[in-house]
Parts: sequence; C-alpha cells; structure tokens
Amino acid sequence: MTRRGRFNLLVTGLLLVAIGLDLFGGAHWFSPLSVISPGTSQAVLLGMRFPRTLCALMVGALLAVGGLLLQTVSHNPIADPSILGINAGATLALVIGGVSGVALTVGHAALLALIGAGLAYVIVLLLAVAGTGVDPLRLLLGGTVFSGFISCLTYAISVVTNTTQAFRNLLIGGFSGVDYGQVSLLAVATVIVVGLTWLNRASFTLMALDHETFKGLGASLPVLWGLTTIVIMVAAASSVAVAGNIGFVGLGVPQLVNAIIPGSFKQNLGPTLLTGAGFMTLADFCVKGFVAGTELPLAALSAIIGGIALFGLVAFGQKVIRL
Repeated sequence: MTRRGRFNLLVTGLLLVAIGLDLFGGAHWFSPLSVISPGTSQAVLLGMRFPRTLCALMVGALLAVGGLLLQTVSHNPIADPSILGINAGATLALVIGGVSGVALTVGHAALLALIGAGLAYVIVLLLAVAGTGVDPLRLLLGGTVFSGFISCLTYAISVVTNTTQAFRNLLIGGFSGVDYGQVSLLAVATVIVVGLTWLNRASFTLMALDHETFKGLGASLPVLWGLTTIVIMVAAASSVAVAGNIGFVGLGVPQLVNAIIPGSFKQNLGPTLLTGAGFMTLADFCVKGFVAGTELPLAALSAIIGGIALFGLVAFGQKVIRL
C-alpha cells in the first residue's frame, strides 16, 4: 500500500473514532446500546448528540475544502476564509440582523451569512487585484486588516446592544443547541461545495499554475473563479450560520495534509476533506468534555490546536504548500 493509501486509511479510522467519542462522550458518557434502548438516553443521543456530531463533521469538511481551494486559486499558502475576513463578514451580517430584529431561523441565518460572506469576499478580492490578477501578498495583507476591522466592529455592536451573551455561540464558535434543521442546511451546502469541487478538481488543480500556462491549456479563468466564489461563499456562510466564526481549520488542515503527503489539489482533496471532518468532530468532543458543566469556546480551541500544529510544521522544517 502506498503512503497516501496508508494515510487515507489512518484518517478514516481516526474519523470513526472521533465520531464515536463525540456521539457517546462528553460530560456524560452514554453506552452505544442506548441508541436502540428506548428511554431518556436514546432521546438525548438521537435528539441532541447525533445532529451535533453531524454538524461538526460537515462544518469541518466545508472549512477544510474551502481553505484548500482558496490557497490553490489565490497562489497563497496561508489563505483561509477566516484570515481573509470572509467568516467575519458572515458573522457581522448575522449580528446586525439579530440586533435589527430579524428572527435568526435556519433560512434567515443562511441568507444573512451568505450576504455577509459574499460582500466581504468581493471587498477582499478588490483589495488584492493587481495588474496581473490577484496578488497573493495584497490578498493576505488586505484580508487580514479587513478581517480584524470587521471582527472588532462585530464585538462592538454586540457590546453596545448588550447582546454578547445572546450571540455567544456565534462569536466564540460552538455546536450547542443545533438541530436537524441546521443539519439539513449543512447537508445542502456540503453537496454543493463537495460536488462542485470534486467535478472541477482537475481544473482547480491547473489554477495552481501561473496564469500564462493556465490560459495556454485552454481553461476558462472567469468561469473557474466564478465556481470558486460560489464554493467558498457557501462553505463559509453555512459554517458560520451554524457554528459561528471558527478559524484555522481552512488554514491548518490543508497544510498538515500536504506536509504528510505532498500533492496537488486533486490528490489532496479527499484526504483534506476527511481530516477536516475528523478534526472538527474531535474538537467538539474536547470542548464539551474537558470541563464538566462548561462548554469551552470552540473557536479558541481550534485556533490553539491549529496554531500548535502549524508551529510544529515550521519549527521542524516541514514545508507548507508551495503553489
């Protein structure tokens, strides 16, 4: 078996373990037999734990795939929807909608997050456009500054309107209280994101080449940038609408996968998707199980783990993605 095959097998196994831990573990542990035994335990598992685990799986996969695609098409190895302000734009739109009296139902939340993510994405791209296309350095600098500005504005609005506690999950990230309506939203988003990305994986791989070579191969850059925009906006908006502003997954997971099994976008798409899903599911288990009776902020835990992983890659001389 090849190294890539062994890695895929390992990640699949770890993903199954993470699902089991998140579903049955936490402040209170359940027996797997509770699923088929009528009673309170079964109601909790099927009504609360199961949708939560499904949401964690899909959010992790969406953020990881979105990060990998953004890094590839922008020729920027540290591009990520959270760093570039796309997640922050969706969060700001949801907070503004909430304080304005809009009922944040699943549909309304998805629409507001999509609008916010779309506007932020367009602004960041406009800041990054240079004479020859999207400049990686301008994209990073412009996105980082814009993301910081939006995040500060979001917190300021929540403090001034005294709604910080009401938007707790949105601001610090988490899957507390998710239901099957949000599972359905993420399922649709996952089909769109994974479907479009998988069907166009060969073309997205070519976008890692320089523009002249890419055009010489006869590919349509405007069409692929349009598909990229749809994928990244849907991935970021749906994730924020359900789990809040979670960072570092789209940055750290693709880099970690590439450090272990270096490869192109096409080769690493599947492993990145599985690793992202496993990472987020395991992180969700940690936030609800580390401190009894208290749910830790998922965004902070994700940033800590992602930061440690990236620090390890740099400190021990592993290369990040070179595009």
